[in-house]
Order: sequence, then C-alpha cells, then structure tokens
Amino acid sequence: MNLEFQRKLTQVRALLKSTKAEAALIGRQSNFSWLSCGGRSHVPLNSDRAFGQLLVTRNAIYIFANGIEMPRLQDEELRGLGVNPLLYDWYDPQPVKTLQQIADARKIISDNGEWGTPARPELFASLRYALHPEEVKRLKTLGRTAAEVLHETCRNIKPGLDEFSLAGQLAFNCSQRYLGPVVLLIATDERIHRYRHPIPTRKKLKRHAMLVLCARQHGLIVSLTRLVHFGKLPADLRRRHDAVCAVDAAFISNTRIGTPIREVFRRGVAGYAEHGFADEWQLHHQGGPCGYEPRDYLGSPTALGVVLENQAFAWNPSIAGTKSEDTILATTKGPQIITQSKDWPMLEVNWQSETLLRPDILVR
Repeated sequence: MNLEFQRKLTQVRALLKSTKAEAALIGRQSNFSWLSCGGRSHVPLNSDRAFGQLLVTRNAIYIFANGIEMPRLQDEELRGLGVNPLLYDWYDPQPVKTLQQIADARKIISDNGEWGTPARPELFASLRYALHPEEVKRLKTLGRTAAEVLHETCRNIKPGLDEFSLAGQLAFNCSQRYLGPVVLLIATDERIHRYRHPIPTRKKLKRHAMLVLCARQHGLIVSLTRLVHFGKLPADLRRRHDAVCAVDAAFISNTRIGTPIREVFRRGVAGYAEHGFADEWQLHHQGGPCGYEPRDYLGSPTALGVVLENQAFAWNPSIAGTKSEDTILATTKGPQIITQSKDWPMLEVNWQSETLLRPDILVR
C-alpha cells in the first residue's frame, strides 16, 4: 500500500471519527480518483458518478461494484492498494443489502446520498483541496502536457474549418498525449464576443478563434484558454486583451496561502474597473479552486474558505472578444502557473510590484 494512499485513508478515517459514522461511501468520480490516487471509475464521460464505489471502515476498505465493473477496477485502477471486493449482480434489484453486510446504510456517510446513506458531500470535497506531494507532481506534468497540446492545435488550425473540426483536432491531440478532454469550448469570430460558454457549432473560422480546454489525467483536471487571430490584430481587440490579462494578473498575484477566497475575488474584480471594463465581471464567473473537478466551487464576494498550500486554482476573467485562463498552484513561494509552455507569445503584465507573463493572442 503506497504512502499517498495511506495518508488519504487516514484523512477519511479521521472524518469517520469526527462524525461518529461507521463507514464512508465514496461515490463521486472526483473523490474516487482522489482516494485511489488517480483511478477511474466513470463510464459515461458526462457523468460525475463513480460506477464502483469505495467503502471505508475503521479497519478495512472495499470496492462496492457489480460484476461488470469489478474486474477492470481491481485489475487496472486499484491494484496494489489492498482494496477488498464487495460484489453484487448487475441485475440485483436491491444491492444495498450487499452494502449492509458491512455497515448499516443509515450510519454510512457518503458524498452522494446513494443507497439511503446520509449525504455530506462538503466534508469529502474539502479533503481534496490541499494536494499531496505526489499529486502536485502529477498536476504539473498534466499542466505542461495540456499546454503543449493546446498550443500545437492552435498553430495548426486553418481558416475555413468549422468549430466542430477544431474541437475534433483538439480532442485527437489530447488522446495522442493520454489526456481526457473534459471540456472543449470553441468559438470563432463574432461568437467570441457574444458567448462566454461557446459550445462548438458548424460555424467556420474566418479570422479569430478561441479554444478552451479542461483536460484530465489521473483524475486531476487543468483548465486553460488560448486565442488565435489570422492577420493584423484590431486595435480594440488589442486593448481588450491587454485589459483581461491585467485582470488575470491581479487574480493570480493575490492567490496566496492564507488569503480568503472572497478577498482574492475582490482584488481581481477591481482590476476590471481599473482598466475600463467595470461591468464585464458580471457577465461570466471568474473561476476558482480546482483539482479533481474543473472547479471545486466558484470565487465570489461571499465565497468561504482561504487559499491552502498546494491548492490548485483556475481563474478565467473574460471581456467580450477575449479571455485569459491558466491553472496555477498556491505554494510557499507564491503562485506558480503550471499550464505554460515556452512556444507561445507572452505579455508582460505589471501588477503592483510584480511582473507576470500572460498568454498573448497568437497572430498568424
């Protein structure tokens, strides 16, 4: 049993002690990946449900799954972790009876409330926020790879391709590097100005494209956005992108250990007014903490919690026609951007006494 897994089991068992529960049932994919050190228990890509659920007691851990899922989970996702099988038939109308061989469902806290268990998702989510050293290594590798994939895609797209084709190229490039695209948003030309969450359409690229990627590997997820423009950059777009990069720099610079999330949000949002776009922040969320979810929750004026050591964040300020987004890590040395690569044009942005590099628009 590896040390990362042992530390996480200790966290879950401390939760059992504090809540006086007999067991904990982990049924969300993000929490399954966290506890299993990167395991995958999803089937549909659009589901957050784990199709094999981890049951933790004070003395043992089980994988509660049907006969369809059990072989793969044991062979490929949980090997070497000392997890015991708790098997039920896929056609069993009452699999909860199998679960109750281990503990009374009413005395099992869970992250999803299935099988009649009391749901306490907030308790499980908070276990994930501060990443373990092994997770930090995996996240940094993922960040570099995702940036390389997105940059390669941006350098190879061509006018005349429709947005579905751009999304397809990006998804293919992700698969070539063993990444799973969780979110693919593509907008071209006027759609970048009109929509903040642009799902791909048949619209063809003329001059301007925005590609947004949330990529997953070992359960961890990073988010980043890049823009491409063919031909000379319009002055108004130049002004808007400079402004949104300055706002992003404010968010990133203030993401420091111990700072309340709502204070990071307040300082970032203040940048909109300082650069002449006071109301733009109301048109789209600004991002927030992340890790095993694209966002664990959103930053807002009332957000609870503080920035933790080794907690990941993805802020995503936007101004109509442009956006700035990377995934960062809060460390004792300050915020570190982990979705950068050396082959992208960058802007130097001054914020107070700091100079930060933010991705510019790639002009082709």
